[in-house]
Amino acid sequence: MSKIINYYRHGETVWNREGRLQGWLNSDLTTEGIEQAMSVKWNPQIVFSSDLNRALQTAHLMFPNRTVHKSKNLREIHLGHWQGSYINDLQQDEQYHCYMNSPHLFVNTTQESFEEVTKRMLAFHEYLSQLPYRRIAVVSHGVAIACLFAGIHKQPYNQLWDYLLNGAACFSVEGDIQQLQSNIK
Repeated sequence: MSKIINYYRHGETVWNREGRLQGWLNSDLTTEGIEQAMSVKWNPQIVFSSDLNRALQTAHLMFPNRTVHKSKNLREIHLGHWQGSYINDLQQDEQYHCYMNSPHLFVNTTQESFEEVTKRMLAFHEYLSQLPYRRIAVVSHGVAIACLFAGIHKQPYNQLWDYLLNGAACFSVEGDIQQLQSNIK
């Protein structure tokens, strides 16, 4: 049986626009973020979302006639003491510089590691591959989705930012169930 899983990033938020890191914190969708979410035209059989408000709001706007199933596994990377910080204020922080410019060398302290995010996102993808639905929508976050796709494609983290999506953009995984499962082994 062929299956399509569309992974959507949440719409633009106030903090995205302001250049602030959110991690597990929340800010509201901007007018543009709402428009991004409402522009999605797809009819999934089931919808999953991160339990963080910006993703839930996006999922409800994208798929207003569907129940949205929440999961903590779809959350953004936890950014520890950086959460709520302005990116401009972190430019002299060596650890943040490594996070952004050499993610394969990044060593977390108060943050969640890329490996931890990848592991929970791949586990959720495996769960989805077992479900009987053929069209599944997932609303998550930029770094979380990037980690998932680096994991699926077995790419090193030095290429992580190649998978970063803009607001309400989508990565799609298609194939039969065995193919989806073999992509994540």
